[in-house]
Amino acid sequence: MYLARYLVHRRYHFVIRESYRDGDVLRSRDLLEIGPAPQAWIRYADNRVFHVDDRIMTGLVENGADPDPFELEELFLPFVDPEIRCRVDSMANRSRHRSWKPTSARQRGEILAATHEFDRRRVHFLRFGQTDQRRLNRSAPLFKTLLAKSRDELEQFFLRQEQELKPHEYKRYIFTIFDLQRFFSQSYAATMPEALGEDEMDDCFIKQVCALDADTEFWRGLPRNGTLPDYLVRYVIMYFDFVFPGSGGWREDLNRYMNGRRYARPGGGARVSLSEAATVFGLSRAELSELSASELKKLFRKKAREVHPDQGGDHERFIELANAYQEMLRTRAGKP
Repeated sequence: MYLARYLVHRRYHFVIRESYRDGDVLRSRDLLEIGPAPQAWIRYADNRVFHVDDRIMTGLVENGADPDPFELEELFLPFVDPEIRCRVDSMANRSRHRSWKPTSARQRGEILAATHEFDRRRVHFLRFGQTDQRRLNRSAPLFKTLLAKSRDELEQFFLRQEQELKPHEYKRYIFTIFDLQRFFSQSYAATMPEALGEDEMDDCFIKQVCALDADTEFWRGLPRNGTLPDYLVRYVIMYFDFVFPGSGGWREDLNRYMNGRRYARPGGGARVSLSEAATVFGLSRAELSELSASELKKLFRKKAREVHPDQGGDHERFIELANAYQEMLRTRAGKP
């Protein structure tokens, strides 16, 4: 069983569903509607423990389900009072760690064969926050959570997990899970996507969305109506409504580059003046001051491609550019 959410007049409603096997396909079905407020079905005793209202159990049984009371409580756990939830989560985590066992090579192979790469990319990023996923399939035990779930249950699982993302992580998340780095030959594509061509990236993203939409194996067991599924629409919104963070990826790339070649960081991390930044970007002080955040980002991306060492540029100029960009983000924060 799992708790699914869907929109009704711009408000989330919840339903208890289950995945079931239909021949060689996993499908999902509704078991019990519980309305817009799952917390309304939670009962507390002595402000220390909770249980789910008996009417939920009765309703599930009447609809042909055979629910496990502990599994049912886990479904409602995200809606429990935070203080009580923290105590329950702590006990549950200890139990899970005690039952952990290493995964054999055969089991790893079976896990990879039974899961879709798009799902594995999502799990990997949500767990590690890494844009570079060239070692993706080395984390096979991490993907056991994807097994024996219908497509709808998987998508509802990711909806819950993605709630932990911060808005500044959305664009990097989409870049990673749709494997957009594969379309770029630059060595920094995996760690510094903000320096890549925006128009080219947009085209690649749309192609990847269309390819996933047409992947019948991915959508097996989920009814389709000929339009882009809401489960994909949310990713289109994440991609086009949000931007890459101002720092992070380029800093990782810069550190990797310098550490690999044993270069010292010029200037010892000193602050960059507006005049120095203007010189680095090839503009006057006035021109640089007038740039909006999006214009500054586009200029940085263009300059980064020109001076990156792996593209025939100079490592000191690349470092100066990165430092100047970071300084401008600090001083220009909040400018539209």
